[in-house]
Amino acid sequence: MLKGSLNWVPGNPSSRRRQIIMSPARAGWTGFAALGVVCVFMALGFSLGKGVSDNSRMSADQEYLTLQGELIQLNTRVENVQKALELVSQREELAFMAAADMNIDFSRLQGDFTEENTGTNIFRYIDNIELRMVLCERLACSEQIAYDSLAVLLVDKADQLRHTPSIWPVNGIFISDFGARVDPFTGAVRYHKGIDLAAVTGTPIYAPADGTVSFCGWSGGWGLNLVIRHSDMISTRFAHCSAIEVAVGQSVQRGDLVARVGSTGRSVGPHVHYEVLKNGVQIDPEDFIIRAGPMEAAF
Repeated sequence: MLKGSLNWVPGNPSSRRRQIIMSPARAGWTGFAALGVVCVFMALGFSLGKGVSDNSRMSADQEYLTLQGELIQLNTRVENVQKALELVSQREELAFMAAADMNIDFSRLQGDFTEENTGTNIFRYIDNIELRMVLCERLACSEQIAYDSLAVLLVDKADQLRHTPSIWPVNGIFISDFGARVDPFTGAVRYHKGIDLAAVTGTPIYAPADGTVSFCGWSGGWGLNLVIRHSDMISTRFAHCSAIEVAVGQSVQRGDLVARVGSTGRSVGPHVHYEVLKNGVQIDPEDFIIRAGPMEAAF
């Protein structure tokens, strides 16, 4: 059997020289072992490369799922803000109905989400959108609360105004005001607790505000008269009527026909004696009349 030899010459001249005998079988085994080592290293390299690739793919999938979740949450919040703004719009419409000249600008609630470039950091872009969304949510909530309060205030005020006397009850001639005056029957100075408006018998008398008829009938010097209760504090009386066109308990609105001018009771001619009572005490009706001009009726 052929044999070969390998001589190992050390770098240090003082070291002993060695000779390694290498037979073909030993050389074959040595080569096989080297090949095995190479294969092991190749397998390890492939396994590590595949692991890195799998980890990268899993990281990308996880990032995609996270991004998808963020976008779903933002979409839900956008829908909630849209609903809130729709409620604000309803409050705005109610406020406009109560006060037609009111105008509030909602432009500050409208954010511009298209100007910024997403760039490479999509998560930072989503964070910016989320911050704007928080601001919009707060503004929408504040506007809704403000409109709720304003709408309630305006509706209450509008209802109060509807029940406050504000027009002349008859299209007639002003002949006597509220306060001290000479009594036409006795010539003595007496306190006149209303105003007198002269008109032809049968002239319509209109309700000066919304309310409920609380009295209809004859009573002393007032003759045929009626009383309308407009609120817990305010009532109006119309005396010396020739006819009553409503009934007790009937609801009336400003401008509705309630009676007709006459000269019943203690009267020297056809006219309506008009009183405004606050907590049962007569006050000056002219304080509750919107004038279109001196001595003119406003309807």
